[in-house]
Order: sequence, then structure tokens, then C-alpha cells
Amino acid sequence: MRIVDVKQFVSNPDGSRRYAWNTISADEALKLAEPRLRCPECKGAIGLFRRSEDDAMPNRGEHKKRNPGCSLGDCFNGVQRLATNPIEPDEESVRA
Repeated sequence: MRIVDVKQFVSNPDGSRRYAWNTISADEALKLAEPRLRCPECKGAIGLFRRSEDDAMPNRGEHKKRNPGCSLGDCFNGVQRLATNPIEPDEESVRA
């Protein structure tokens, strides 16, 4: 997956800040020190991987545990559903 959710401080329209899930690119997430991550769709745990040396695989996030209910994963079965152990599923993601 090329986008991931990262828990970080975001600015509100009124100028205040809050700790929220922010959807960013995997490229940007790799620049962060020890980010807290989840899949933006199924809310499952993911890991970050740097691009391969031959550039066959880009910077990306991958599910730690395969979820056939996530269209962002590599084993989607056509029926969307949350991960078995979702990370803060009630908290919405905001777009950067």
C-alpha cells in the first residue's frame, strides 16, 4: 500500500492541535522516527518497507497479518471488513 495512517499531532481550523490518525504516503512515513502506524482502510497493524535496490518494489506499507477483507492488501477477497484486531477502529483518519 502506498498510503498509511500515522498517529501524530494535526492542526485544527481554529489553530488548536490534536493527536489524530493522519493519512500520508509511505514515503513520508519513512521519514518519521518510530511512527505509530495502521492501515487506513481496515485499521490493521502494518509495517513499513523501503524500496528494493532494483526499484521493483516502491516504498510501501504491508499488513503484519494478512487480511482478505482489505482492498489495500495483496489477498483481497472482494468483501471489505476490519482487521481481526483493529487499531483504534472508532477514530477516523484525516487527510494531510
